[in-house]
Amino acid sequence: MASAITQCSTSELTCSICTDYLTDPVTICCGHRFCNPCLCLLWEDALTPNCCPVCREISQQMYFKRIIFAEKQAIPTRESVSRQLSSSAMLICGRHQEIKNLICEIDRSLLCFLCSQSPRHATHKHYMIKEADEYYRKKLLIQMKSIWKKKQKNQRNLNRETNIIRTWKVFIHLRSMMISAEYPKVCQYLREEEQKHLEGLAREGRIVFEQLKISQTRMAKMSVLLRGMFEKLKEMSCKADVNLPQDLGDIMKRNEFLRLAMPQPVNPQLSAWTITGMSERLNFFRVYITMDHKICSNHKLLFEDLRHLQCSLDDTDMSCTPTSTQYTSSWGAQILTSGKHYWEVDVKDSCNWVIGLCREAWTKRNDMRLDSEGIFLLLCLKVDDHFSLLSTSPLLPHYIPRPQGWLGVFLDYECGIVSFVNVAQSSLICSFLSRIFYFPLRPFICHGSK
Repeated sequence: MASAITQCSTSELTCSICTDYLTDPVTICCGHRFCNPCLCLLWEDALTPNCCPVCREISQQMYFKRIIFAEKQAIPTRESVSRQLSSSAMLICGRHQEIKNLICEIDRSLLCFLCSQSPRHATHKHYMIKEADEYYRKKLLIQMKSIWKKKQKNQRNLNRETNIIRTWKVFIHLRSMMISAEYPKVCQYLREEEQKHLEGLAREGRIVFEQLKISQTRMAKMSVLLRGMFEKLKEMSCKADVNLPQDLGDIMKRNEFLRLAMPQPVNPQLSAWTITGMSERLNFFRVYITMDHKICSNHKLLFEDLRHLQCSLDDTDMSCTPTSTQYTSSWGAQILTSGKHYWEVDVKDSCNWVIGLCREAWTKRNDMRLDSEGIFLLLCLKVDDHFSLLSTSPLLPHYIPRPQGWLGVFLDYECGIVSFVNVAQSSLICSFLSRIFYFPLRPFICHGSK
């Protein structure tokens, strides 16, 4: 009976991945227990959805439940007894033939009682080895968690850079099309300016693309270094307790070096090129939009999409929850069915806003979302101190400076064009080109709290 109890208790303290005693144990949703470092490394390398290594039950998220075990030495095994006898032989003081059961706080050397009273160590503070090992083991686990968080942050930054690189050339090509569609509307003498604008855009695009590639390479190398450091810490956590104090100092120095050398993600942003005469030309079609306060539609789904989008732009934590930003929407009183129209909106006092045109039918419905048909919107969302500009249909980021004063909106109904303009810079933000409008349009404005 005692043997069965010992076997059961030993199995509860053993990780089925590394087949050793549990280190920083966690329990996943199916109830099985593993070392936290072992599970992190296993799931990171997995090509399939995260699942339990024992029962193969899929775990949708890495939500761990911490558990507390008794001392590992409480259940001695044949291997642990042999390991203890071997360690005891190494801890005999060669000078006094006594057990080294103390550790010096200053030089972290192992001492017997008589050595601790010697002139060299008499003024130093000493700890029992068991207490010191527990203290250093806790510090080791803290460092492992810190390294893993940095590894995850670096991986998120790497994924972000990779996604930008994958769509960067398409974005540059699309932006070139937007700019090319703007210049034929002005006089012929602006052709030279157009050429300079496109050449400058291509040059900036190449520079930023190279920066992104360099940053991607650095983050990939850092990912390897961080994983190596994590595996080294994991290996140290399984060594004999006597080795921990001597090795931890070097690891701490290497960790500090990696912290200082952590690559930061590139924030790509193109210049806002002024288009000569654009503001003057648009002012020929100037109209004054008034808001219809009688329309009381509540677009809860749209506001929810905005909060989730705002959360997805935050790289600081994968477990981010939707932000608490509150949005209010307003509809223009004018219904636009033909012609050219241009109006301006002051966005100076708002950090989060949505401005543009929507199909008039949405005023009578409450299920409008960011991916709905018949909406042509420009979004500005703030996360920490960073602002992101995006347009809908489909959702597309724009790596250019946000307007900090007046935003211009231009509609050419017959040509199917909706353009957004930075009034202060007289520059193009983005355009919806070659759309077919067969339905009435209304101006739409949505403001979020600061």
